[in-house]
Amino acid sequence: MRIFGGQPSSAYGMTGVSQENEGIALAHVTGRRDKPYLSCCTFFEGGLSAVEDSLQEQVRDSRLVRSRAVGVVGFGSYGLFQVSPPPVPDDEMRDAVRWQIKDLVDYSLDEAVVDVFQVGADRPREGARNVYVVVARKSFVRQQIELMRHARLKIDAIDIPELSLRNLAALLPEDARGVSLLHLGVDRGVVIVCRGGRLQLARDIPFGTAALSAGKDLSEPDGYDDNSRERLSSLALDIQRSLDFYESSFRQTPVAALYLLPSRMPLPDLLPELQNRLGTPVKPYVLGDVLSGERETLLEADKCLLAVGAALRNEKEEA
Repeated sequence: MRIFGGQPSSAYGMTGVSQENEGIALAHVTGRRDKPYLSCCTFFEGGLSAVEDSLQEQVRDSRLVRSRAVGVVGFGSYGLFQVSPPPVPDDEMRDAVRWQIKDLVDYSLDEAVVDVFQVGADRPREGARNVYVVVARKSFVRQQIELMRHARLKIDAIDIPELSLRNLAALLPEDARGVSLLHLGVDRGVVIVCRGGRLQLARDIPFGTAALSAGKDLSEPDGYDDNSRERLSSLALDIQRSLDFYESSFRQTPVAALYLLPSRMPLPDLLPELQNRLGTPVKPYVLGDVLSGERETLLEADKCLLAVGAALRNEKEEA
């Protein structure tokens, strides 16, 4: 089993299971890389103990028992750090970077799972080698593993949300040039930049759809009160800074577009507002444009984005 890392999928038959604030998501993808087929997608509301039996039943009813599977730990259950590692062989990198991040977490590394994956910028242009280090409590990873074992899935890997979103970005036609994705949960979000199927950059957004929708004011021309406008400005600034950092630090051309992923709490005004505030084209991420499947399944997938992204991963393409 691989903990974190890896490349997007091109193989047949992978199941994704993701932990969300509101519950657990399950998705299964088959088919080729050009337009994979989403054969199963279900969201179970509630805590782990409340939904584990329902997950097991759905796996059985969907004939996914013993299928290859990738789990996604929840936001906030891990740390993600970009570092410049010492010049050591790749098989020694994980141990070599542990000392660099030991003061960045508030618990002993004896209680942690630590893994490393390559930042995807072109090394000759970047001029320096960088890696991302993922640190998670063993208890959180063990929790995800036990959930999937209870569902009778064959675990290939445990990933983080940023890598799951990377797999979704890899389906976009702009990925070859460089593309950015914005994912907003209820309480927090993340903006990522990907290019050529590799994660280049990831930045946390410290608030989510709840904060952006809390100050709706229909008496205002744009529908926002002062607090909402401030949060919206902060969001646009965080995104712009991330895109500028990607261009300057990695010496890359601007991304082709920023895609706004669907959220469980829709914000129909967000896309045009970001388009007005950013110098980058902003587009909606429509799963039906990059995945095939039954209409009802694709609509349900809006609630299961991280599980769908996990199901697009393939261990055979491990870097």
